[in-house]
Amino acid sequence: GLISLGSAVRIRPSLPINKKMKNILVTGGAGYIGSHIVEDLIKKKYNVVIVDNLKTGYKKLINKKAKFYKNDILNKKIIRKIILKNEIDTIIHLAASINITDSKKDNKLFYKNNVKGTSNLIESCKNTLIKNFIFSSSAAIYHSSNKKVKENSLIKPKSIYGKTKLKGEKIIKKKLKKININYAILRYFNVVGAS
Repeated sequence: GLISLGSAVRIRPSLPINKKMKNILVTGGAGYIGSHIVEDLIKKKYNVVIVDNLKTGYKKLINKKAKFYKNDILNKKIIRKIILKNEIDTIIHLAASINITDSKKDNKLFYKNNVKGTSNLIESCKNTLIKNFIFSSSAAIYHSSNKKVKENSLIKPKSIYGKTKLKGEKIIKKKLKKININYAILRYFNVVGAS
């Protein structure tokens, strides 16, 4: 099981998972959160496609009933081909650099994966069947002195991770509105589970 202690930010109309959604792409689907989401979607009989570069994900977490591509969201052409080939109508975007130790060593890596990767993914959505985009952001975008957090609490990220997630949110709000794709942004706190 999986528990997320966080806030869901409804930026545009909510995205209930319904039967109109058929083919779902999960970026980062070989990670902890992604593998649980994929398992749940497959139980609900959706066609699931996973894209993961396996740098922080694990091959053993890939659901055998999902179609898997070992690719990077930085490769716009390949991602677009995957979206078109599989007639993707919904994206759940979880792929990101998350290791705080790595962020201290290499800020550029975080910017490249979390900001450029998100931007590339959105560019790949243009003129496709995609109608819904769900983004995994973070509570790290809030000011660290906040004792309690609401969706409208002060946003002032301290970490590179939080800063890149906030940039990703801004890109999503700006670009997806222009191409008429519904989106939701989820700001997770700590994610824990028995598995």
